[in-house]
Amino acid sequence: MEINTKEKILIAASRLFRRQGYHATTLNQISKESNTPRGSVYYYFENGKEQLAQEAILRTGQIIKQRIENALALESDAANAIYTHLRNIADEIEQQKETTDIFSLVAISREVSDSNAILRKSCEEVYDNWINIFANKIKQSGFSDKEALELAIIIQAMIEGAYALMVSQQNVTAMRIVSEQVLKLLHR
Repeated sequence: MEINTKEKILIAASRLFRRQGYHATTLNQISKESNTPRGSVYYYFENGKEQLAQEAILRTGQIIKQRIENALALESDAANAIYTHLRNIADEIEQQKETTDIFSLVAISREVSDSNAILRKSCEEVYDNWINIFANKIKQSGFSDKEALELAIIIQAMIEGAYALMVSQQNVTAMRIVSEQVLKLLHR
């Protein structure tokens, strides 16, 4: 399947934003990384880098949302489903030997939280979607709405924290520990 020009630009922008941040990434770099003419960047993203970043955030959010939904659908028990999902993430990262290309919003959400309300809001929307997926799965295991939401927030925070530690420590130990703690947290 051939990737269209807009998708190439979004993929390249997402990768660059994860690796070097929003402010340090230029449209010239995105054009070069995507192997597309700079005019194409402006054609597809008339409002420039902010629009491109917003669409990249939402694209990343949708990809991860689908991945979480698919993983959690494989098991009926929330604890085991989330545990398996996190172990699979750790295995994938370990096989790649590089964590900077794994989808996460931790870097860009931190960078834009005080400086760009539009991008901050996009990150918030994505995180809310992920948290709701976990909360819905947890509710299926007998937790109340309130408990499920609170546990889902804790789990998402643990995942993002584990991701940050994996980047700095260059190993997957943190995600494996989080997966084990999810089992303890969700088993009554």
